[in-house]
Amino acid sequence: MKKERYSFWGLLIAGGIVLISGFVVWSVNVYRVTFLTIRGEQFLACGTLLLALVLMVNFIKKGGLKGKRLADAVKIYFGFFICSLPVATFLVFTTAWLLDGDYSAWSKPYRYESSTRHSCSGAEVYEPELKKEIRVCNPQGNFYADTTLYVEKRSNALGIVVLWAITRS
Repeated sequence: MKKERYSFWGLLIAGGIVLISGFVVWSVNVYRVTFLTIRGEQFLACGTLLLALVLMVNFIKKGGLKGKRLADAVKIYFGFFICSLPVATFLVFTTAWLLDGDYSAWSKPYRYESSTRHSCSGAEVYEPELKKEIRVCNPQGNFYADTTLYVEKRSNALGIVVLWAITRS
């Protein structure tokens, strides 16, 4: 191989490592502390569908569907939908995390939930603004023995962001 190829592969590997590290940091610092409202979930669904539609229209304009059946076009659209879901998730959750909002706090009884393959261990508690159960990952304090969870949060139009949580007796 020529020496120019080594620099290309080095940059490609370094970029991949940065991308994977950035995803891990984003999932811990943004995704785990942000919970979407109904409006935020609607933005996520519409954004995913529209992004897939834009990709499909671009694909049709370039002549990618010539000689294909309708079933093939539907499969290609579903493929675009699956690929656009992580992008829309990243955009909506990051926007909800970055938007400013009203600061508030509440204290409620909780139940401890252990970690699974897809979630962290923490306190499962009913969030009155979202009207559903949320899991606050690893709150401060002894969440095995204490009975009350104190949460400080920031609320905006797309969702809530848990800023700080501690367990109390």
